[in-house]
Amino acid sequence: MDQQSDLKLIDNLTAELYKTICFEVGGHPPVEKLKDLFIPTANIIRNDGASPEIMTVDSFIKSFKERIEDGTIQSFYEGELKHTTEIFGTIAHRFSTYETKFDLDNPEPFSIGINSIQFIKIGKNWKISGIVWNNQTDTNKIPDKYR
Repeated sequence: MDQQSDLKLIDNLTAELYKTICFEVGGHPPVEKLKDLFIPTANIIRNDGASPEIMTVDSFIKSFKERIEDGTIQSFYEGELKHTTEIFGTIAHRFSTYETKFDLDNPEPFSIGINSIQFIKIGKNWKISGIVWNNQTDTNKIPDKYR
C-alpha cells in the first residue's frame, strides 16, 4: 500500500474517532466504538492540568458515560479544524487541531486545542496507539502553523 492510501485510512480513522464522542441533546454517542479504533493497551492522556490525567480506553469511556448520565454533558461536539500527519513505514503521528462545543448552534467553541494522535499499522489496517491532548489557554496559544 502506498503512503496516499495509508493517509486516507488514517484520515478515516481520525474521522471515526471524533464521531465516537459526538452527540446531540437527548442522544448518546457511540463511545464504545473507541475500543475498535485503539490497540488494547492504548492510553488517552489529558495534559493541560497540573499533572497528566492518564486513562485507558475503558476508563475514558466510563468517565465520559458517567458525565452524560449525571447530566454534566448533555450534548457534545468535537471536530478537526486542521491536521498535520506524518507517516514513516508502519508508524504515524497526527497533530489534530480541534474545536469543542457543548452547543452546535453556538458559533464560539467551548475550547480549542491539539490532539497528538499516534498510530501503528497492523497488517493492512491502522489503529490508534495513544492520544495526548492539550487545550489552548491565554498563555498557551496554538501556533499559526496548526490553525
